[in-house]
Amino acid sequence: MVKTRINQANPQELLEIPGMDATGRDAIVRHRADHGPIRNADELAKVLGRSAANAAWAGEIDFDPADDTAPEAPGA
Repeated sequence: MVKTRINQANPQELLEIPGMDATGRDAIVRHRADHGPIRNADELAKVLGRSAANAAWAGEIDFDPADDTAPEAPGA
């Protein structure tokens, strides 16, 4: 299975993450533009306004690259 690279995925690819909706997608894109890459599942949960990370994300999402020099996602 190919994981979604959360810090490089375009808006359409973000919607392919199980449980992701347009509101979550927009929050991720906005966060990446304003604050840089999302470093881990706990940070993603905060971006999405959830109290805890979704256990399914471990198998679906790759947080690399998660450094400040990560390229902005295409179309973001």
